[in-house]
Amino acid sequence: MRALLALATATAALTAPHVEVTLKIALDRNGAVDDLGDKAERFTSPASLDAVHRLRRHCDAVLVGASTVARDDPSLTVRRVPLAPRTAQPLRVVLGRAPADAGLLQDGLETVVFSKDDGLDGAGAAALPGVLRELHRRGVRHLMVEGGPQTARYFLEAELVDRAIVVRAPVAFADKPVPSGITAATLRNAGLSFHSRRDVSGDDTHIWTRGAHAPLWGMLLDEEEPA
Repeated sequence: MRALLALATATAALTAPHVEVTLKIALDRNGAVDDLGDKAERFTSPASLDAVHRLRRHCDAVLVGASTVARDDPSLTVRRVPLAPRTAQPLRVVLGRAPADAGLLQDGLETVVFSKDDGLDGAGAAALPGVLRELHRRGVRHLMVEGGPQTARYFLEAELVDRAIVVRAPVAFADKPVPSGITAATLRNAGLSFHSRRDVSGDDTHIWTRGAHAPLWGMLLDEEEPA
C-alpha cells in the first residue's frame, strides 16, 4: 500500500509545476517536537528564531497543518527581522480545517486554507501535488513548510521536499513528548542527502538537500557571504 501511494504521489508530482519546498522542523534532543503536558512555547535559541523569520521572509508562502494552528495559534509572519526587501508578508497556508477563531484567520492578512470543505482533492501526501499546483497558480515559487510533524512527514513521503532544516535544541520534553517520527533514515528515504551542520547558539542545526539545492546558510544566519 505504501509503495502504491509513493508511486501515485510521485506520478502526480511530475505533472505539477515546480514549487521549491523548504521544510523546517525543531526537535528536542530525543526527536520530539512538543510536550503536550505543558503549554506550547518556543524552545530553540533566539538566534534560531531569527533564522526562522529570515526564512519566512525569503519564501513566498509558509505552510502549517491545522493541528499546529489549533495548538500554537501562530501568526506565521515576519517579525523578528526587518520585512524588507519584501513589501508584504508571505502568504499563510493551512492544510486541513483551521479553528474558526484562529488568529491568522482574523488578522486581515492573506491566508489560504486547503481542506475537504474547500475542495481539497485527496488526503495526506496524495493531496499535496494539487496544493502545490494551486500555490504555483497564485505565484508561489518557494514554500516553507513549518509544521507540524504529520504535515512534515506528508511532504517527505511524497518526496516534495528540496531542503530540510532540522534544528535540535539542547532540551528534553519529559511529560508528554510528541515524537516527530523524522530520522536521518526518513530524510534519506525522501531523496535528501545530508549537506552540513552548524551550532546556532547551542542548537545543533542540520541541513539536508536534494540534488544541487543550496543550503541557504548565508541567508539563515545573516552572513555576508553564503556558505
